[in-house]
Amino acid sequence: MKKKISKFVNNPRTIDDPLVKDCLEALCVIEPMHYVLVGGMATQSYLPSSYRRATSDVDLSIIEALDDTKAKAILTPMGETFQEKGYTYEIHKGSRSYCLSVISPKEEGICIELSRRNEGNFAKNREKLEREYENARNKIIEGRNTAYKVCAPEDIALPKLVRLINSINLYPDLKGLFPANFDPISQELIERKLGKIAKLRKEAMTNPGDPELSIKLRTVSDLYDIRLLGEISGYNDQYWEMAAKSWDTISNNLEIKDEILSKIAPQLVRPSPQMLLSV
Repeated sequence: MKKKISKFVNNPRTIDDPLVKDCLEALCVIEPMHYVLVGGMATQSYLPSSYRRATSDVDLSIIEALDDTKAKAILTPMGETFQEKGYTYEIHKGSRSYCLSVISPKEEGICIELSRRNEGNFAKNREKLEREYENARNKIIEGRNTAYKVCAPEDIALPKLVRLINSINLYPDLKGLFPANFDPISQELIERKLGKIAKLRKEAMTNPGDPELSIKLRTVSDLYDIRLLGEISGYNDQYWEMAAKSWDTISNNLEIKDEILSKIAPQLVRPSPQMLLSV
């Protein structure tokens, strides 16, 4: 497998894009293997078209350990379905994922990424991964009679929250990217936030070697996704609390977790001891 190319080479897209729909259709060839759509595209599947944050790849979680042989066995048939439509494809191996890079006849590119997990990592996370699969939702590709499986909103948001916690522990100045106020959702607010994300993405695409831009883009994108999933799709409080226990980063950083959620999902913030005493 070749070295994985940077995602910033590809233009960002939403699930309204025909190229992304072709990617989602290609997922049917990996059944009955258990998979779920995760990440930015998964977030989009729960939001109205005008609220969707464009992203450059399609992220999948395969519910089993993956080595080079298994990854190739999954990605090659997917690549062949693209080839039948006139696409070209290559398979790349990165430090954290396997990637199927596809190029359309119009020379438009996109990546389908599978998270890498060796046997030890899969065994450690098996219970969480199987729970995510069991609670996943089936969705129909808009305009096409094909279904795909996507993580529940809570299981999309929690890894993003973990990533935010880890980033802020490393770079406390990222708190400057938190929204100053929890303003009500409006079309103007959505356009402003999507505009800010698009501007950062353009800068990151222009300067792919600048890690600071990449971290800022990831931070504002995760903040946006967690808020919008909570307000548009809604979180099940009981399932959120249960699923959050699977993440040691959250259990070990409750104050930072609450500081983040107070800005984007205040309904999930733990009651303070004073509040509990007053009940």
